[in-house]
Amino acid sequence: MDRRFVSCYDGWIHFQKSDLRELLDASASPGTTDAELRAIISRSMQHYEEYCEQRRVLAQEDGPTFFSPPWCASFENSVLWIGGCRASLAIRLLYSVIGSEMDDHLEEFLRGQQGRLASMGMMGLTACQLQMVNDLHQRTLCAEDRLSSRLATIQEDVADKPLLPLIRRQQEDGTINSFASTSSSTVHVNDGDHIDGEVEMAMKTYAEGLGRLVAEADRLRVSTVRSLLTEILSPRQAVELLVTGKQLHLSLHELALKRDRQLGRG
Repeated sequence: MDRRFVSCYDGWIHFQKSDLRELLDASASPGTTDAELRAIISRSMQHYEEYCEQRRVLAQEDGPTFFSPPWCASFENSVLWIGGCRASLAIRLLYSVIGSEMDDHLEEFLRGQQGRLASMGMMGLTACQLQMVNDLHQRTLCAEDRLSSRLATIQEDVADKPLLPLIRRQQEDGTINSFASTSSSTVHVNDGDHIDGEVEMAMKTYAEGLGRLVAEADRLRVSTVRSLLTEILSPRQAVELLVTGKQLHLSLHELALKRDRQLGRG
């Protein structure tokens, strides 16, 4: 594994932790102005965009690696969508935060104290904001479906031209031997032989297609988060969502690594 891939992710984890500390400090201080909060949000978004740009460059070299990255634990990889989280996850997280705050203050809400609750984070979301969130959610889901459909096409093409005819030709020529009569059906490449150049080119085409999908999915992830943080939510609401998202990511990462160690994988 090229060290640049691992370093890219390690750097992102570092910024997640440092940004989280800054966000928590800012949210804990009632004297922090909206302008100061916007500056912190902007820095956090800049780190995210820089990370995705590094991923774009690396995905051009090896797109398939991002679909099951060795720097992530197995549980993390099980919930990946085109090399990362679903773009709509940010919106689902927002809905979860709203629901949690509603549960925490249900009695006050039922007593008709909405006026006081309106100043309390996500409970202060207006009808206009909620409509904008819903519209963004629908657009994001449609964009995810389009990318998922393209991924399915790439995956299904493995069983079609040009790869399958080339592999069958290699088998007929004796380049590749298949052992199906034993306990394994693994395809072996004869010692000293190299995969045919045409097969390599076909696999390279698939890998490049996957790399482009990762870059497009990253753009969707970034644009969705940016819309939430800078166009829909107030600065304090945006900080609350960022804190929750980073805490979820970092905690899940640590718990997944711990699980792998318990299973003897790390």
